Amino acid sequence: MKDTFLSVGEKHGGIVDILGVPIHRLTRSELLQLLRERVEAGLATWLVTANAELVVRAGDDPMVAAALRKADILVADGAGVVWAARTLAGVELERLPGVEIGEELVRWAAEAGLTVYFLGAEPGVAEAAVERLRRRYPGLVTAGCRHGYFTPEEEEDILEDIKEAAPDILLVALGAPRQELWLAQHQRELGVPVAVGVGGSFDVWAGRVKRAPAWMGDLGLEWLFRLLIQPRRAGRMLALPRFVRQVLRRKCLRRCGRNWQGK
Repeated sequence: MKDTFLSVGEKHGGIVDILGVPIHRLTRSELLQLLRERVEAGLATWLVTANAELVVRAGDDPMVAAALRKADILVADGAGVVWAARTLAGVELERLPGVEIGEELVRWAAEAGLTVYFLGAEPGVAEAAVERLRRRYPGLVTAGCRHGYFTPEEEEDILEDIKEAAPDILLVALGAPRQELWLAQHQRELGVPVAVGVGGSFDVWAGRVKRAPAWMGDLGLEWLFRLLIQPRRAGRMLALPRFVRQVLRRKCLRRCGRNWQGK
């Protein structure tokens, strides 16, 4: 684990373990302020917004788990991780969806004169997302846009393009865990001040996909809304009941262990 990860945890309320994935206890305002401070200090930061599906994948795949251990900051993206923290550790985490944090970074960039590079989604989606984002944040300056359907042979060209553009913020929308594996491999050589995987955010910003109503998000039902409008996600959603079972099993084992020690 990076020294950065541990120092952030010590400074900002600690870390909670969610089935082997350590999550920082950061509020939205703390996270954004921390990123600003690190940019001003010239420190590169890779941020992961982890949801239940990513946690399950990390438990299944050692490569994903190893990739997450390289991140500087991990926060809770989704009600599942928030529920797990409460269930396992009695800790309340603030839900910090990648789509919202990504847009906060875009807004900050537009206000502060920083540049943003958009990598991912289908051809044309990143450009459409930028066009709509500029209507909300007129000061937005893009360092580049590349779609996520690149071949291994094209990857080197993309890496060189990002290095040459030298963006302040890199938003990677390759879907989890591909984006985390990609950033784990390349983030250090790119040296971008802030890099974050934002999943399907470009599709949302481009107006191709709707987000759940706020009340569904507050009730932790965003997954249900996504399933209703994107039935093809049904296979991926099977990770959610597995996540719930694993959390409850972990809680039971801890409780049984305490009871055994107390005898």
